[in-house]
Amino acid sequence: MQDNTKRANRVLFWMKAIIVIFVVFWLQFIVVAVGAYTLSESLLFFMGVLFMVLSFCIGVGICVFILLAIFCISYLLWLHRAISNLRLLTTTSFSPMGAVLLTCIPFFGYFLNYFIFSDMVNRQERYMEQHGILKKRFPKRILNAWFIASLLLLFVFVDPNQLGFLTFFSTTVQVDGNQFIEFLEETLVVVIPILYIMSFSAYVKQERETFRIHTEELFNKRVEEAIRERDIERAADQLRAKQ
Repeated sequence: MQDNTKRANRVLFWMKAIIVIFVVFWLQFIVVAVGAYTLSESLLFFMGVLFMVLSFCIGVGICVFILLAIFCISYLLWLHRAISNLRLLTTTSFSPMGAVLLTCIPFFGYFLNYFIFSDMVNRQERYMEQHGILKKRFPKRILNAWFIASLLLLFVFVDPNQLGFLTFFSTTVQVDGNQFIEFLEETLVVVIPILYIMSFSAYVKQERETFRIHTEELFNKRVEEAIRERDIERAADQLRAKQ
């Protein structure tokens, strides 16, 4: 069993870096929408400055794809090791390589990851509970909220012209339907990774605790074996001395 902490920290770092960029674009959308709706001179001026900044950021924004690629590689490395470690303690529905390959499937892999991650959560929590080391349960509601928000984003993105029940809500708040859909998309793009970070962080915390306990158990077993071997040698020496 290997320590997976460094890989987890790298995944968290890249996820947070991506979220910062998403938040910048979300704020840009809010300012533009409010400025266009109110026609406030101060907001319009701020929009002009913001566009100048974003014109530079968009050049840097190409790096988002690079960040996503680095994040994906880091995440897949972590996922492979996480399941490998878990299979030393219990059984899992997905093998390390199988989980990686399923996650790499274009489009569908994103949603398959929910079932892979849920299985990891359930197996690890069950192991910790059986060994009496479970201090706090995993927040499954947050993981489920991430999955539901992802499905909602898919629904909105695939057919933005058919708002369904969202039409009533958009007319209630007196905004244009297309603007409301854009706002919803931008918001979900920010909320979804935040929910996943919360879920990921909770799992990693349990993963570290499991690794720590497992390492201590192995160390104690080695100490006990060393003491047992020393006692056996001592007893053998005493027998030889008596002879």
